[in-house]
Amino acid sequence: MKGMKIIDAHSHIDYITHNFQEDVVGTVCCATKESEWNKLVELMHNDKNIYGAFGIHPWFVDSVLEGFDKRLEDLLKTNCKYMVGEIGLDKCKPNMEKQIEIFQKQLDLAICLQRSVFIHCVGAWDKILHVLKLYKQSELPIIVFHDFNANDEILTKLLQYKNTFFSVGKNVVYDRFCRIDEIPNNRILIETDANKNIILRDLVNKISKNESDIYNNILRVLNNG
Repeated sequence: MKGMKIIDAHSHIDYITHNFQEDVVGTVCCATKESEWNKLVELMHNDKNIYGAFGIHPWFVDSVLEGFDKRLEDLLKTNCKYMVGEIGLDKCKPNMEKQIEIFQKQLDLAICLQRSVFIHCVGAWDKILHVLKLYKQSELPIIVFHDFNANDEILTKLLQYKNTFFSVGKNVVYDRFCRIDEIPNNRILIETDANKNIILRDLVNKISKNESDIYNNILRVLNNG
């Protein structure tokens, strides 16, 4: 298929996908710790096709400094297009109680400012679902579940939230960890997660989803609705 228009729905500051891949016209970059926030702002200043999300990844909660949430709020308020991410929960990492605390603070900010949010989840879907139930569905912003590979039961529960999207990458597409055909066309995104070996044009062809649907979906995320 020629003439595709693709935006990478999830990468990081060390791989700006549209600088390297044909048909990729933009990159969502997620800053995973506070030390990356200013670098991402600088990258965005120099390239209008970088779309930034700022947050604390669950892998780095032990290095969080007091007052991070106020600093994150102040940063998000400087630009209405700034999103929240990559945040979430990971059962393979220690200190789940603190992970949940940091996750909720950031989700609260995304809700308060109505910014799209990118969520990382490994083996903690029960806890993610518990947190989501603490809020009214009408309060929640757009939520992107990054590198989604959960089972049909989890997918069904998450689809009940009208503003959820599911971003898939190479492992999910080629190894079929989840039923991609069960993800509605208007909820699916594709990503590299900064993996230079993933060619997004090939992913589009492999998953048999309409390229224009995927592109329009990410535009909804970038516009916060």
